Amino acid sequence: MKTIKFLILGAILTSVIYFIYDNFFSKGMLVGEYVNKNYDYEPFLPEIPYEQDTLRLFENNKFRSHFWGKGTYKIFYTLVGTEIELYYKYEFGEAVFRGSLTRCFFGEPKLLLDPDRNHYLEKRK
Repeated sequence: MKTIKFLILGAILTSVIYFIYDNFFSKGMLVGEYVNKNYDYEPFLPEIPYEQDTLRLFENNKFRSHFWGKGTYKIFYTLVGTEIELYYKYEFGEAVFRGSLTRCFFGEPKLLLDPDRNHYLEKRK
């Protein structure tokens, strides 16, 4: 009976640690260059890129991208993980894009653009 409780507790603890590792990031872990992946489908969301694009996040909370241009970003922590907001200017004024950050099996962080179509920006090593 003690062995079963120990195994269940171990499995729960391992799952919680894995969830935290895959979904929560510090700012230092996120700074860098991200490349657009899986974007080759019919565009329907105007605020995400459907072409080759690179997003660069800098230490000073600024970013640069061909699609969004230059702007600033903020990092938020929720119960389900880390989210980022990109603030940028476009032809009609100012806009904001909010996306979730994740990683899979100890890989590089990903900024999810359209999770239903597996469209994301992946950090380069």
